[in-house]
Amino acid sequence: MTLRLPSASEYEDQVLFSADQIADRMADMGQEISLAYPDGLLIIANQRASLIFLADLVRQIQVPVDYDFVDLGRVTVDKETPVLFVRQTGRIDIKDRDVLLLTDIVRSGFTMHFLMKELITREPKSLEVCTLLHNPDQQLLPIPIKFSGFRTNEKSCCGYGMAYEGQGRRFPDIVTLVADAEEDEEDEA
Repeated sequence: MTLRLPSASEYEDQVLFSADQIADRMADMGQEISLAYPDGLLIIANQRASLIFLADLVRQIQVPVDYDFVDLGRVTVDKETPVLFVRQTGRIDIKDRDVLLLTDIVRSGFTMHFLMKELITREPKSLEVCTLLHNPDQQLLPIPIKFSGFRTNEKSCCGYGMAYEGQGRRFPDIVTLVADAEEDEEDEA
């Protein structure tokens, strides 16, 4: 089975979370974060997929907030074992600051676990995770997720900044990918 972006005619049926649902949740999360960090906080966003999420969320937070980015690289050692490395760490000093690590989705938890281990060495006052999507069925490592936009069991989605094979970031909604059954090579035309 192969996956692809939904066509224009399939799009509405593939919407997992609409732009309106996302906007409502961003307002709620902004309020939750403001209450949890009355003295302000630093948000460190993980990778490009979090950019739209970060921008919309920061506009909803009512306390002083600063933000920075961290960029991860991934190298596959063999066909199944990816190795993560930090390409760029944030430029802002996080020592003795409340830090919220922001990401688009937590699946297995390996990426967030890796990033938290890297950032904790820089001695933040607190370090917690904020994710747009959380897939608890795939999570293998315990991660302190303080704020979660939506819980999902979908393994493959895109939109709202998240891409599939470089496409779909521009979708205002979060949509599931379409599964096409692979053609049996033995079938005749």
